[in-house]
Amino acid sequence: MSIYRNSKQSLIDYINATNSSPLTLADLTFGLPAPIAGTWREGLVPRNTVIRIKATEASIYKDSQVLCYDRLDLASLAKLFTFRIKSYQPDSIHDLIKPIFLKFGIVIDKDDVYDDAINQIEGQDNHFTIRAKPEALGWVGQVDVISTHGSAVLGDHLTVTALPGVNYPVSGDGATGSALMYFYGYDFTAYKALLQGLTDGQVFDVNNTAFLDMIKAVDTGSGKALWTINSSKVTYDLGGAQVVYTGLNDAALPTNPSYKYVVGIQMRGDVTTPPGVFYLHFNDPIDPDAV
Repeated sequence: MSIYRNSKQSLIDYINATNSSPLTLADLTFGLPAPIAGTWREGLVPRNTVIRIKATEASIYKDSQVLCYDRLDLASLAKLFTFRIKSYQPDSIHDLIKPIFLKFGIVIDKDDVYDDAINQIEGQDNHFTIRAKPEALGWVGQVDVISTHGSAVLGDHLTVTALPGVNYPVSGDGATGSALMYFYGYDFTAYKALLQGLTDGQVFDVNNTAFLDMIKAVDTGSGKALWTINSSKVTYDLGGAQVVYTGLNDAALPTNPSYKYVVGIQMRGDVTTPPGVFYLHFNDPIDPDAV
């Protein structure tokens, strides 16, 4: 058996190397391994384990065969090195298997060892025992492990690798943008009178064509020709949008500080492009006669 591959694959590799055969995991089912000691094979076969392997129904092979091989003694690992590892908040013996692999490259199958409950106390050495099951394919015996508190493995906790994109800072899918940013850089100063005529809580409908015309006139982005009002669209439609703020700009608002006045418009809930609240910024028009 090998300490660097899982038990089943290691046993198959051993069978193939000994018999020049091309067997795979899909070809075989494994019976329960049994010790040779105490049987008629003891003294006749220089191995410690006997097992019956059987061909699967999907395999090109048929029937079964009895094989003798050596299971490794877990205790022998302690002769190779000090069995000390770091593990992040383990609850049971199986939680120590990955840290053992990461440090030593040793593969211990969960099916081969008991999953005894443990209680690791942070800040001190903790001594645990890994015990092989009687039916383990690869191991016999037991070994003591010293475990101390270690860092969590990042890949164990960040399991989602396909992220939806950055949404700033309102809801959306990251691809359609956000209302907050859509008009951030636009100057609506030329329409100060129209904007200051709006009232808090006002809801837009088909009668607000002046507001729609203003948006189309100022917008130079992708929605310039797409804006409508009170349509059935869920993109670039102002129908049902509501005034949620009108007045002086404020540092508490997510607005462009270059402007004195702001009107906040909450888009209808089912509008996906652009979603959320957009702010229309404007200043006092420049008086050409002022000195």
